[in-house]
Amino acid sequence: MMRNLSAAVLLALAGLAASGGDAAKADAPKNLGDVKAGKPAPPYVHAVIFYLKKDAPEVEALIRDTHQMLAKIPSVRKLWVGRPAAKSTPKFAVTDYQVGLLVLFDNYEGLQAYLDHELHTQYISRHGKYWDRVPVYDFVTQTK
Repeated sequence: MMRNLSAAVLLALAGLAASGGDAAKADAPKNLGDVKAGKPAPPYVHAVIFYLKKDAPEVEALIRDTHQMLAKIPSVRKLWVGRPAAKSTPKFAVTDYQVGLLVLFDNYEGLQAYLDHELHTQYISRHGKYWDRVPVYDFVTQTK
């Protein structure tokens, strides 16, 4: 029950970020390709939660490589990555993971290009051996 609820919360937050709301824009790193003025936010959302093994090296290396590698893939329109928030939704937020990643694309083809890209493959080769569990949630933002 808690796992399903936490997935729903994650998806709702990702949908808010994808909607292009002011809060999402204010927190978005400027160097990651902000959506051009007047263009709707990319609707294809790829959310990943990293549960790392006990012997995983420093979490900061995973976060740094996410910015340095994955953000450079041409089909990525927006990218956020980080540790669980220190302050979160009471009673509902799951904070037992080490890193969360949210990537926005224009469409499924953009996601597929990202998954097939050499930088993504290198990222998995470098960090995948330290992953215990990696739930992935892909969805398309709907306005109605």
